[in-house]
Amino acid sequence: MALSRMKATTIALSREDDRLLSRAARERNISRSEFIRQHLAIVLEQYRRHPKPRSAGIVRALPERGDERELFGADR
Repeated sequence: MALSRMKATTIALSREDDRLLSRAARERNISRSEFIRQHLAIVLEQYRRHPKPRSAGIVRALPERGDERELFGADR
């Protein structure tokens, strides 16, 4: 990734977390920074806005949805 497109951020880690970060990055053969970026991206994905599918309005546009009793039987 080009550093010019990134913003630098400083974080403070405990000695144990720093040791584990080094170990995890080394085992994956990537830099500590890349390890942090990859795993932060996974966590931050839940906060990203996702557009609703275009088909979502089709159901509302139907004049009648039907009766569930047709699916499950009226005698239940």
